[in-house]
Amino acid sequence: MKPASLRIQLLRRLLPAMLVLLLAGAATAYWVAWRSATKAYDRALYDTMLAIADQLRVVDGKPLLPLTPQARAVLLTDKFDRVFYAVRGSHQEVLDGEPELPLPPTNAHRVSSGEPRFYYDGVLHGQPVRVAAMQVALESEVLTVLAGETLVKRNALIREIILGMLLPELLLTLVSISVVWFGVRSGLHPLAELRSELAGRSQADLSPVRVDVPEEIQPVVTEINELLRRLERSLSSQRNFVSDAAHQLRTPIAALQAQVEASLNGSTPETRQQLEGVLAAAHRLSHLVAQMLSLARAEPTLSQTQPEVSLEAVVQKVAESWLPFAFSRQIDLGFELAPAFVRGNGLLLEELLANLINNALRHTPRGGTVTVSCGEEAGHAWLCVEDSGPGIAAEERERVFERFYQPAGSLSDGNGLGLAIVREVARQHGGSVVALHSEKLGGALLRVSFPAHRAV
Repeated sequence: MKPASLRIQLLRRLLPAMLVLLLAGAATAYWVAWRSATKAYDRALYDTMLAIADQLRVVDGKPLLPLTPQARAVLLTDKFDRVFYAVRGSHQEVLDGEPELPLPPTNAHRVSSGEPRFYYDGVLHGQPVRVAAMQVALESEVLTVLAGETLVKRNALIREIILGMLLPELLLTLVSISVVWFGVRSGLHPLAELRSELAGRSQADLSPVRVDVPEEIQPVVTEINELLRRLERSLSSQRNFVSDAAHQLRTPIAALQAQVEASLNGSTPETRQQLEGVLAAAHRLSHLVAQMLSLARAEPTLSQTQPEVSLEAVVQKVAESWLPFAFSRQIDLGFELAPAFVRGNGLLLEELLANLINNALRHTPRGGTVTVSCGEEAGHAWLCVEDSGPGIAAEERERVFERFYQPAGSLSDGNGLGLAIVREVARQHGGSVVALHSEKLGGALLRVSFPAHRAV
């Protein structure tokens, strides 16, 4: 399973926490607004209770509420809600008002310690109501005054609070998500620059990474640079070893060839065949050393600004040295050239083509055909060598580019390094090589692609 990106992991951690905080803030603001509104309406009920309590009188030893019809109408008038009141005696008998207005429950919260005053929710005639209750001492009587109202205004206020907070909360949520998104994006920008810097390098560029990154990422860049330094030392040591070994071997091999050739001049017919075999082995050994030198030069090195190279010129220069060998084997070595330019090392490109032509000539029977072509297509320069030989089996077309690998049953006297050199040179120039079947000639087709560079 593909791991989630760092941006997604950060968003997964930040966004839920941010949304929880926003919801908690919204809930807190709603609770504070609802609490304030409830207190305001409860105070209105308290004022109603006080107005009723001020009108209580004792007449002939009995408590009465002498309200005129006009005063009663004013007391019970409300634009939105229905208002109720009740006065109960010491034994909870109804003295005046709505007899079904509920009394305070046993667990009702007492608001004031100075006077017994309660606020609670109840039901009257099937409708929810908010009720305020207060005990009033009138001479020897302790009366309970009740005032209640329906919840129309309160519910309307709650809806207004919710609707009034909903749009700002949504906008705040969207803004917060945008801030987190762009914050994470900008925070990860140094990593994107580091990735871009590394992705834009060729495999030959082992120079230190120079990207401005935050302090937390600097240790990663330091370790990458240290790894690049160790890799450069390792590759340099390997190249130097192969190059030095090949150079050291060239002198004794050349001396061996010279001695064998001198011995051939004065040899008897009996020993001549043996010496010719030794000379052929010496030539193969010399070719192997030359190939190892070419492979060492083709290994990645620190990239420098490369000059522009014409593939046409490379083909024409290399062809001169291989035409005699093709004539000696009666092979038709032809060319189909079109303008194509790349940036690179001309000597390495010549070595690449020489190995392709050598491979094709050695695997093409006498009287066969080898065609070398080049050109540009879809932003890429290409170099192609195809022959009329037996071709390369489909299952072998990847392995032939491995070092010292030769297909089973191969009759070639090569050493298996030619196509490995081709692949390394192609890679160093940002290109690739593939082995295919030649539809035109029936044998193998080796095609090398490079990033094109048009001449101005």
